[in-house]
Order: sequence, then structure tokens, then C-alpha cells
Amino acid sequence: MIMKRTLYGMIILILVGCTDSKSPAELTFSPVFSTQKITCNTEIDIQDKKWNINQLQFYVSNVELKNSQDKWHKISLKITPDQTGNIALLGRSCGETESGNWRLKFSHEITLADYTAIRFSLGVPFEQNHLNPLTQASPLNVSSMFWVWQTGHKFARIEMNSEFDDWLFHLGSTGCKSPSVMRSPSDACLYPNLYTMELALTDTNEIVFDLANLLGDLKLSMETSCQSEHDNAACQQLFSHLNQENEYTVFRTILND
Repeated sequence: MIMKRTLYGMIILILVGCTDSKSPAELTFSPVFSTQKITCNTEIDIQDKKWNINQLQFYVSNVELKNSQDKWHKISLKITPDQTGNIALLGRSCGETESGNWRLKFSHEITLADYTAIRFSLGVPFEQNHLNPLTQASPLNVSSMFWVWQTGHKFARIEMNSEFDDWLFHLGSTGCKSPSVMRSPSDACLYPNLYTMELALTDTNEIVFDLANLLGDLKLSMETSCQSEHDNAACQQLFSHLNQENEYTVFRTILND
């Protein structure tokens, strides 16, 4: 009897050990302004003004992981109200009662320690971008993240306000041609505005979205708001910031201490 109990105990310890050694099948995204964590209730000091977030949401898609042999592997996502098999909506709209979603969930358990980097697109692929949102699965049916059939989804929607001013950034495809705004284009848009992010992985399982690096030295006001117009100077600044690398990148992984 004692031997049986000892054997059972050893089996349990082995199973617990195996479970603990595996990485969770998800990655956490965290919004910050430089080193300051931000939420809907955070006052952000920008150019001597206090700003608050009204909405900060974005789509990520085409998630891939790179192994130690430098081979990229496409990763499918768990299907939830916040994800399809290939696309996830992250962030929060502060006027809603829900707490939002900041976790990218994989469809199966993954040992992230076996991979060295992650790559994903900020935005929605062309094939899904211009479909009818009323018939698409969640989260591609979120009305606040959609323009019209011709231009498709807002890949990112960031809206902020100060005491006397407002500012917004709606990222999405422009230069899309179709017979009307209520028709989907058959060819790719002139300015897809899809951005690929490639980041080294660490054992923290956390990716930071840095609002400070997105804004740079842009002076916030309604006049510098951007809805992805190609001839908008503020948009061009924001687009260039999305292409930045190293310490100025908009997305980054948390480095180990």
C-alpha cells in the first residue's frame, strides 16, 4: 500500500513538473507610454498637457514564430469572440463595460522557449479586410473598427482627449478602388498600410505597445489627427514611426533582467 501511494505521488509530481515547464498558450500585450503603464484611467503627460485614452484597439494577424533553425512557422489562433484563426483584436474601448482583450491566444499549447522571434502584421489581410462585417465572425464584426466596404477595417483606432482638445489616429488601407464605397475592391489598395512587426522573444511572454514611440514629437491636437490620408503630414510621421526599429519601435518585447 505504501509503495502504491509513493508511486502515485511520483506520477503526480512528474505530471505537475511537466505542466509547469510548458509555456502558456498565449502572449500578453501591455500598453505603455515610455515606462508608464497606461489604462483608461491614466492621465498621460504629453507636451505639458494631460491626456486620457478613450479607445486603444488594434488588429494583429498572420502570426509566425521562428525556431532555433531560423525557420518561420505560421501559428493558428484560438477561436474566441476576440479572435479568428488568423486575426485578433487587442486593446479596449474605454466607454464599454468590458475590460477589453490584451491576450493573444494560440490554438494549441506552445513552448515559447523553443522559438527565438515572433512576427505579425498590424492590420487585417486584404482577403478579409473588405468583406461584409455584418456576416463576418467576431471580432471582424466590431462596428467601431470598420469604415466602409471600399476601405475596410480600421487596423488600429487610438482616440485621446485633453481638457480642451481631442486627437485620433485611425490606421487602415486607403487608395482603394471600387464602383462605390459600399462595394469591395477587387484589387489591392494603393496604400495598404499593413505593417509587419518582428520581435525577439523573451521568457516574459509579454509584448509592449509603446504609445510614446508611436507619437514621437508629434504635437497632439485635432489638427494633427490622422485617418490614414496619404497627403496628411501627421499621418506620414505616424507611418514612419511604425517602421522604426530598436529602442524606438512601437512594439517591443520585455527584456530579461
